[in-house]
Amino acid sequence: MLVIDALPVEDFTGPGWPHLRRLAARGGMIGLMNARTAGPTTPAAAHATLGAGARARAGAASGLAFDADAQFQGRPAAELYSALTGLDAAGEAVLFLGLAELAAQNGDLPDRVAPGALGQAVRDAGGRTAAIGNADTHEAFRRHGVLLAMDRRGTVSLGAVGRETLLSDPHWPFGWRTDYDRLWDAFAAAAPAANFIVIELGDLARLDAAAELIPPARLATLRQQAREGMDGFIGRLAAWAENRAGPAGDAFLLVVSPTPPATALRHNFLLTPIAWIPLGNAGAAADQAAGAAGPLLASSPTTRRAGIVTNTDVAPTLLAALGIPPPSAMTGRPLAGVSLAALARDGPPTAPRPADPWEAVALIYQRAVAVHRLRPPIVRTFIGLAIAVFVGWSGWLAAAALLGVPGPETRRTWWRWVLLVLLAAPLSLLLLPLLLPRAALAPPPTAMAGAGLLAAVLAALAAAAGRRQEIASFILLSLATVLALVWDTVRGAPLIKSSVLGYDPITGARFYGIGNEYMGVLIGTALVGTTGLLDLMPRRPWLRWAVIGLYALVAAVLAAPSLGVNVGGTIAAVSGFAVASLLLWRLRLGWRQGLLAAGLVLGAVAGAAAADLALHPDQPSHLGRAAELLLAGDWTALGHIAARKVQLNVRLLRWTIWAQVLVVSLGITAVALHRPGALIQRLEQRHPYLVRGIRGAAVASLVALAANDSGVVAAATAMIPATATLLYLVLLDRGFRL
Repeated sequence: MLVIDALPVEDFTGPGWPHLRRLAARGGMIGLMNARTAGPTTPAAAHATLGAGARARAGAASGLAFDADAQFQGRPAAELYSALTGLDAAGEAVLFLGLAELAAQNGDLPDRVAPGALGQAVRDAGGRTAAIGNADTHEAFRRHGVLLAMDRRGTVSLGAVGRETLLSDPHWPFGWRTDYDRLWDAFAAAAPAANFIVIELGDLARLDAAAELIPPARLATLRQQAREGMDGFIGRLAAWAENRAGPAGDAFLLVVSPTPPATALRHNFLLTPIAWIPLGNAGAAADQAAGAAGPLLASSPTTRRAGIVTNTDVAPTLLAALGIPPPSAMTGRPLAGVSLAALARDGPPTAPRPADPWEAVALIYQRAVAVHRLRPPIVRTFIGLAIAVFVGWSGWLAAAALLGVPGPETRRTWWRWVLLVLLAAPLSLLLLPLLLPRAALAPPPTAMAGAGLLAAVLAALAAAAGRRQEIASFILLSLATVLALVWDTVRGAPLIKSSVLGYDPITGARFYGIGNEYMGVLIGTALVGTTGLLDLMPRRPWLRWAVIGLYALVAAVLAAPSLGVNVGGTIAAVSGFAVASLLLWRLRLGWRQGLLAAGLVLGAVAGAAAADLALHPDQPSHLGRAAELLLAGDWTALGHIAARKVQLNVRLLRWTIWAQVLVVSLGITAVALHRPGALIQRLEQRHPYLVRGIRGAAVASLVALAANDSGVVAAATAMIPATATLLYLVLLDRGFRL
């Protein structure tokens, strides 16, 4: 492994890497890596995550690693290590002194994070690891590469991480830069006995630490010099591998940037470069197999995205190359290469097509950053509109009841238009990348104007189509949203992946399938659209069975392992659909019906898990892995999963804007339906099925809140279409009164 800190994606995809590009063309893989950690993403936490194979945290002492014979604060490092840990350091080359702090930082995480899991797995298999180089600055020890090579005791068998690997250069900021000759000597000494070597180059990290003190033009020059030195060292490694004879010539090089530069990190742009390169005999074999057609795009079962992987995939990839099974605590999966054609499935058909994988990586990054920038203002506008509409309507209703002023029904046409635009907003954000492929690259005001205009057009079309029966416009718009989401998900979700209401690969919460935002929209619009359709055509008994069939289809799309297996969405959907279905047959909800709904939920989840394990026995999804833990009786791990979901939901309920719209919409609907007055009773007489569907949406929203990692988001988006439709039903009540 070759660790390059703080490498900008723009520099990685530029032309200044002749050796790297030549080697990557021989069957290598290039892409972007999500660098998210369990806490604030710092260089220390990013390296700890790579070494643990799970998102980790790290503290201030995480750079304190020393050669065993070195001195630290006047004492031999080996002596100090033994005094701190109570462990014997005999025979070890490099020692990590921050072991207790690192364990404390990760001890309360829901996942079973094991610092040093990568190095420990190599050692348990009879291998040896080495750590070479550092990213020290004039004021701090920054030897985070050791976190990748060390075992659980904080020891590394071979290597050299002291300042003897640095060169004193008065023309370099603060005088220190990597001495590639000494670095090579340390590598040559460790290579014959090491199975896994971590080489920390460090120059870009040193520049990044001092970036605010260096003028931009000078910083660009220094970065260019650093890239030239790094690429030259890569070429030297390739020549070394090619000169080795026999099976010993099989080698692989993983070039990884654990964290982005500080400027990108401040904006939370957590995508960094990664490259997997076969060397020596392995490179020759890959070259022959690939026909020197160029590098592949990196992917993994964790992301199922062309050109995007996660930092938790690094450790399993390295262990797989060494023939070592990854420990169960590692949450990632080994990398796999996909062709450039696979990128077409990750975006709308109107998206620009790159000419080569290097351009593809640059384009993926550009699109991801654009969506990441657009997401907050557009989502805030959407939620703000929902809150304003719901609170404004309720306030007007209260004023009409208490003060005797004209009620909302006096402006029914205006309110109908506003509610339809709100209902059309998710569909417009889904279709926007298809109709305007460069909308994500536009400034936020332009993109928001495009999304608003498209929502208005969709609302106008729905209003025109439903002009004979006013509620029909809400039903048609809901069903159109359902069909669009189901169709897109079945096709691999190219529109969802490009939508600001989809999921963001930079935040790394989800990479494929249907995310929580659109999952809630799908459930809410399915219940509103189908039950409303029954009200429009009440004399067609067969239609109820068609509705049940659509519910089964939506649940299958949410549960299918090949489509993303949204477990919480499956539970919420089946719960809401079961309640609505029971109400469609005018059954009262009691404990028997509750048991029936619970049985349906359990059956759907168990069926999805069984299908996942049968179809993907070697690389199951998160549902399959949870099922394996259940079958193995690992209740501790299952408890960690549940604890993580609860912690995330509590945090979102406290801080996210989604919680505000959830409280407003669920409050309005719950108050209206739980103890229905004369108004709601009249609505049930006129729209019996639709009111039952809204009740089902309220149940699905509450279940989604409890069953998802970020359930508040799914719960809110499920209630928006239900609440908007309920408010319009009230407006249609011409005998309006409380």
